[in-house]
Amino acid sequence: MAIGFTWWSASGGPGKTTNAMQTAAAIGRDGYDVLAVDLDPQRGALTHYCGYGDLAYDDEEAGHVVEPDIMDVLFGEEGLEEIIVETDHFDLVPGHEDMGNFESAVADSSRMAADQFFVVRDAIEDLSSDYDVVIIDTQATHTKLVDNALVAAQNIMVPIELTPKGKASQQELEDTLEAIEKGFRGMNVDVTIRGTVPSRVGNAKIFEEYREQMENEGIPISPFSIPEHSLLRYTWDKRMDLFSFIESEDTRELRAYEEHVPLAYKVIGRWMVGDYSYDEAIERWDEVKDKEMGDATPEKLLEDADPTTEVNV
Repeated sequence: MAIGFTWWSASGGPGKTTNAMQTAAAIGRDGYDVLAVDLDPQRGALTHYCGYGDLAYDDEEAGHVVEPDIMDVLFGEEGLEEIIVETDHFDLVPGHEDMGNFESAVADSSRMAADQFFVVRDAIEDLSSDYDVVIIDTQATHTKLVDNALVAAQNIMVPIELTPKGKASQQELEDTLEAIEKGFRGMNVDVTIRGTVPSRVGNAKIFEEYREQMENEGIPISPFSIPEHSLLRYTWDKRMDLFSFIESEDTRELRAYEEHVPLAYKVIGRWMVGDYSYDEAIERWDEVKDKEMGDATPEKLLEDADPTTEVNV
């Protein structure tokens, strides 16, 4: 049975799609079979990032029609395996702009009210034995599609801005999860916040201040932040994950101040799947965050930091 994660924040812009992409790749590189699911109706989401943007929309006038798409799977007879495509380190269920019609489609379906929150979960469960990890990326706006993503994954990873806006988004998420827990009590739904990852942090002092404040309030927060780097924008432009970008002969080499970024995603990925406990993740991060990568891989640096750690490779 696969373990599921949804990257979600009610505020736009904190990097949920970027984090979904990079953690899926980081976990896949450790030997896990990873399925990423794009549940964002926007064309510029995970499907586009992975280089499959042409699968995210129809243009009937140009003769471009994607059949079947994810809506055909969720509300038709097609199976999820019919639309899965491959990337370097994980498989992808492409999103489609027709998911903007999810609310009306589920309302018109024969599903009873409570069962309308299990559409995505039912589709994924058919393939759960084929994968170790499922990572879902969904839109920021809170809709029934988002609720479906949360119920399907049950483990929520929250990219958060260290600003009052970010904390308000975190509170909205906690209120949403509390409502889901009450609404589905006794129905095998246990949705929890697995971790909070500060994104686009430009000031280390502000990060530490907010981290201490949030920890005191009982909000789980990672010991590592994802700074706003041009490196991640380059990976977007190249339509490839960070690790493929590093290894490609058609891209530039990492600059010294960028080398900790893939290490951060490796540590976050191993923390997500349980290869590192929270305390171990902090320890590994402290050991490798300032190391120069050179010709080594992120995995090799982490292995050198703790050769006793076993991962599923």
